[in-house]
Amino acid sequence: MVHWNKDAIYALSSYKILAWPVGVWPIENDIFYSKLRYFFVMVSEILLTVTLLMDVYLSCENSSVDPIDTYAVTSSAVLVIFKLTLLQIQRSTLSNSLYSAIQDWSSIQDTKSREIMIQHARTGRMISLFLFYSGFIALTFYILRLLPVLNSTFEERAFVLPMSCLFKSVSNLEYVLITSYQVIQLFMTYAGNCCTEGIFVGVTMHLCGQFKILMIDFQRIDRYKRKHEKGNIVEELVVRHRKLLKLTNNIEDTYNIIILIQIFSSAILICITGFGLIVSWHIHDIVMTMKSIVIMIVMLMQCFLYTYAGDNLRDRSEALSFALYNCDWCSLPPNDIRDLAFIMIKTNIPIRLTAGKFFYVTRATFMDILKTAVSYLSALRVMIEKD
Repeated sequence: MVHWNKDAIYALSSYKILAWPVGVWPIENDIFYSKLRYFFVMVSEILLTVTLLMDVYLSCENSSVDPIDTYAVTSSAVLVIFKLTLLQIQRSTLSNSLYSAIQDWSSIQDTKSREIMIQHARTGRMISLFLFYSGFIALTFYILRLLPVLNSTFEERAFVLPMSCLFKSVSNLEYVLITSYQVIQLFMTYAGNCCTEGIFVGVTMHLCGQFKILMIDFQRIDRYKRKHEKGNIVEELVVRHRKLLKLTNNIEDTYNIIILIQIFSSAILICITGFGLIVSWHIHDIVMTMKSIVIMIVMLMQCFLYTYAGDNLRDRSEALSFALYNCDWCSLPPNDIRDLAFIMIKTNIPIRLTAGKFFYVTRATFMDILKTAVSYLSALRVMIEKD
């Protein structure tokens, strides 16, 4: 049983809010009910994907009128299936990272280290909450489709998702049940996508804070040496560095496939949604324009947080090498100098997160995605104007 102090609650509780309903919060005591929720989400997302694809296959009126919505929701549901499955497979690995973060918050001693951890936790929360709220706004746009239903007739009834072709002859009770289930499916799609990114940015920013604290400890190693005359402070710092490297590898093992899937799907969805934005702007459809803008912001934010966290982790690991070089190592015993030399060799290879082990995830990756999407949108805009 881990102890959650108020700082740990501030840093990590917001990610649990969305991860718990979909059954992927890794440090939950009741594993059975967690897996039950996960199974319910998987079945719901598979049903959502199948029904949307059937609607497209049958060339129903709703799917042909708004195909961009159909593609966006379908791809988001498929993403949730992959993401939550990979998080379940790596559940123990991710739980080790979260347990370590909670222990760090419980064992913190000096004020300076706490300020650094709070600063990184605040940054992670701000990025995650912006993603959460943007995703919730996008979810609200879909639910707003139900407003005309209040004054509609039986023939004019609309569903939250384009599935009227499959459920043409349903009673009022069945219509209410189907619509309610669609809202639940959309919420699970939103929660599954956002909680995956939220946990990632929370744990990664915490590791960035720990690397910064370790860097400061190395810079003040002579002061620590005087305070710990009976102990080996260098050995303690080496153990902490090895622990941080292991936790970073845990994040890489858990998320590298997820990052690859997210980057490619986001690049495609940004182009598709951007095309919808251009079309809706030309026909003066304000609701569709606003919805397209929000969806594009969510997709860009999902890509940005992976690249931002990856770049920060690399920068912190590289800064550690300079801190070692600038510390008062010449006054240390030969054995301690040798240990520091081994750490410097390690830090010469910067920590980098990858997308499926194919390429590094940096801000340059985000800019490449943005430039590619803008290029496609420019070409599509020219085609529309010619028509």
